[in-house]
Amino acid sequence: MLGSSSALVHAQIKSVRYYAAPDTALRDVELSIMPGEFVVITGPAASGKSTLCYCLTGVIPHSISAEMEGDVLIAGQRLRDLRLPEVAPLLGFVMQAPENQLFNLSVREDVSFGPENLCLPIEDIQQRVMTSLRFTGMAEYLERASDQLSGGEAQRVVLSCLLALGAPLLVLDQPAAELDPEGRRQVYSNLHRLNREGKTIVVVEDRLGDVAGFASRIVLMQAGTVVADEPIREFFARPDLESFGVRVPDTVLLHHYLKERGLNSRIVPLTVEEVVEDLAGMAPSAAEVAILAPTVGSSASPLIAISHLSFSYPNGTRALDDVSLSCDREEFLAIIGENGAGKTTLAKHLIGLLPPSPGTVLLAGKDIAGLSVAQASRLVGYLFQDPDYQIFNGSVFDEVAFGLRARKLPRQEVEEKVMTALRRLKLDRLRGEHPYTLSRGQRQRLALASTWVLQPPILLVDEPSTGLDYREAADLMGLLEEFRARGGTVVIITHDLELVFEYALRVVVMRNGTVRLDLPTAQHQRRRCLGGGRAGRVEEVMVGG
Repeated sequence: MLGSSSALVHAQIKSVRYYAAPDTALRDVELSIMPGEFVVITGPAASGKSTLCYCLTGVIPHSISAEMEGDVLIAGQRLRDLRLPEVAPLLGFVMQAPENQLFNLSVREDVSFGPENLCLPIEDIQQRVMTSLRFTGMAEYLERASDQLSGGEAQRVVLSCLLALGAPLLVLDQPAAELDPEGRRQVYSNLHRLNREGKTIVVVEDRLGDVAGFASRIVLMQAGTVVADEPIREFFARPDLESFGVRVPDTVLLHHYLKERGLNSRIVPLTVEEVVEDLAGMAPSAAEVAILAPTVGSSASPLIAISHLSFSYPNGTRALDDVSLSCDREEFLAIIGENGAGKTTLAKHLIGLLPPSPGTVLLAGKDIAGLSVAQASRLVGYLFQDPDYQIFNGSVFDEVAFGLRARKLPRQEVEEKVMTALRRLKLDRLRGEHPYTLSRGQRQRLALASTWVLQPPILLVDEPSTGLDYREAADLMGLLEEFRARGGTVVIITHDLELVFEYALRVVVMRNGTVRLDLPTAQHQRRRCLGGGRAGRVEEVMVGG
């Protein structure tokens, strides 16, 4: 472990326990970070990653009440001795839920807020605001209302707020969780650029492939403690990687696959370019690839039938433009696209939250315009992108039981159905806990359990892997596949192409409110093999190819 004398960050934390929580959230954590490092913190859900971020930024103990035994020093100053205004010039923090950090009326006001409180000259403030927004690609959103931003846009604005403060240390908790593949690349390319310019970067990330080419070091957490802290190539060279429950980059999986067959790479490749360089002497044989015709035609009576649907928000934003789409029973449909493509707006039409105008949406032959939201909920179970929007009961059990009780089911039947759902989602031991004592990933599973237990004919899931580690995401997708195999229909909205290719039977690509591509995933897999990078054609369409 690096010494603390020259470290920008030095943490010695014996324990952290949230009030009323039965277990410690952190224990025996020692961590030093040198100026200019790019450190990735990873690990399964509820392993303590976010809690460690709270400690490294002074959120614990200043804003979140918790019993903390130990100290964190930033540039030699103890955080517990500083007031939060004194912490701001030292570091910036992007939280897992970025909308919680935006509280002004417009993007301009949110990004200006920090520099204004530093009492900087107005010219300096304006320059910082525009420079930071241009850096994150959000300059054109300057006058946009902060509550009109998508999740991905909100993350970029919060990052702009931090850049405007000019702090030497940035701590970011899942900064690209709600972004499409191109958006994630842009965020981490920008962070890499900041790192090269001298900023120290600490990132919590599950998709290690996104940061593998940029990070200098990985800190792996399990059960509230650090179990590995190694340079990135040393970490990925470990033969026991998959036992940690983290998403191993494809380039690293290829390295281990070849190694098992006696072909040792010069280095553990972290990027596609390094893979190509390593395998330059090997020429793969050409393969004939049959291109399948798109199969977008549905049966005579599809379960979901959307016809010529358009929608504009009150501010004039055209979210959907003449969308026609159908989905049969027992389909597993994935809808993908860049942020702002219209995916979530389309989902809201399927559950009756937005009126189809113009156009029609039919569910099992019934016009959604003639159904109440309660009636629509019997046909479509919806899991929001942020599970906290649909959690409101005082215990895990009561949350899952709410819908069943509303349908006046017998008490014994409610008990049996709820416990079946909780066991399937691995939440049964938490049945008496308050939902907001759970981790983000556990709350995601709780929201799904509340929907799944009602067994609607359609499950509509917005970003199913958000906040989940690799094992949890695979288990959740297995549950959705099980639901489909028993006669249900699954529609997911996602940026996670790995999930699309592994589970979906069909993929719809949206861009600028329109359906750009609709075909079986098998065709995408074949196109991916033809070149153009990982899922090349899909991402080309998503970013405007």
